[in-house]
Amino acid sequence: MRAQRNHPYAEMMTTRERPGLTLLLGALIAIAPLAMDIYLASMPSMTTALHASTAQVQATLSVYMAGWGLAQLLVGPVSDRFGRRPVLLSGLLLFTVASFACAFALTIEQLIVGRLFQALGMAGAAVVPRAVVRDLYAGERAARMLSLMGVVLGIAPIIAPVLGSHLHVWFGWPANFLFVAGYGALLMVAGGMFLPETLRHADPRATNPRQIAQHFRLLLRSRIFVGYTAVGALATAGLFAFLSGSAFVFVGVMGAGEQGFGLLFAFVMLGNITGAMLGSRLVTRLGIDRLLAYSTTLMLLSGVTLAALAWCGIDHPFAVVIPMFFFMVSFTSTMPQASAGALTPHADRAGAAASLMSFTQFCVAALGGLAVGLTFDGTARPMTTTIAVSAALSFIALRVLKPTTARYPQHR
Repeated sequence: MRAQRNHPYAEMMTTRERPGLTLLLGALIAIAPLAMDIYLASMPSMTTALHASTAQVQATLSVYMAGWGLAQLLVGPVSDRFGRRPVLLSGLLLFTVASFACAFALTIEQLIVGRLFQALGMAGAAVVPRAVVRDLYAGERAARMLSLMGVVLGIAPIIAPVLGSHLHVWFGWPANFLFVAGYGALLMVAGGMFLPETLRHADPRATNPRQIAQHFRLLLRSRIFVGYTAVGALATAGLFAFLSGSAFVFVGVMGAGEQGFGLLFAFVMLGNITGAMLGSRLVTRLGIDRLLAYSTTLMLLSGVTLAALAWCGIDHPFAVVIPMFFFMVSFTSTMPQASAGALTPHADRAGAAASLMSFTQFCVAALGGLAVGLTFDGTARPMTTTIAVSAALSFIALRVLKPTTARYPQHR
């Protein structure tokens, strides 16, 4: 399928933002945390229901992230070749079918396989919206658009655990996967009806293995791309450590129960919206680099405080909730800026750049979750220590790699 060129809606988007498109793109990238977070409260119970170990159940998260990251290596180049719409819509179809398969899994092995295919379908929703933004904007303008999308994105982690905990109590853990299957189907219809094709010039060589390798080689030689990508990837590892360990800490260690977990998790994720709103306002005033300097500093302070409280033996839920709230504020102030900084210089290979950036982020994130699963000792220490180390490495990466952006035009 050839990309639609000079789509009139895409032409209007180069001159001003369209709230409807921003909302749709935000809803699309929100499907990823929704699929991750909605069943977190069920994880302790799933160990019994599926006769699985804690590490096996946590592997459903790690496999999801690793598969998502690997698939994104191809999704971006394919979208550069065939267009953003067909890649997104076919990915949503696979995601929806795989979500139904997860709901009817009878063993942990079946669930892990279902999660892998769910992740393969999800890759399009991770890459395409960011590539669409880069098709239309650059620099601080792109960062602002990503931050506005992040406001929509931030709602999912607040609603998902509360909704998931109630679905678990009312209908059992499979209901969580049935819900995300319905959400995926709804977005597939909405995307087919309202998402414009923003790729103006399809690259017929984009899926050529040599071309892909050349694009990736050029990106990896870019200090700007590597630096910003490292900042975002290491920050994501801290988030994923929390996603992987929070249910076991809140429910198993602190005795909050499934519904209590949902409320505590939702409070933490209020930091998502707070950080996204702050980022969207401050990035045009401070610029990408200054805002990143502030946000990674807050991330470091939050992570260190979180770990220190755990190592002091303070097992009260608010010893996790309050530092993690500020971690999430800093996280969602960091990610849009790091993404825009990495993508802005590469308009001619936006899909490949978005793919490689997302692949790196989620593979590093999977390592963060794996570290929590392998070291879990019945306390909050493994989770909080992993978060603190990830925050420290992100803080260091910004300053050691020293990625700096030039003043790019704010539109494509």
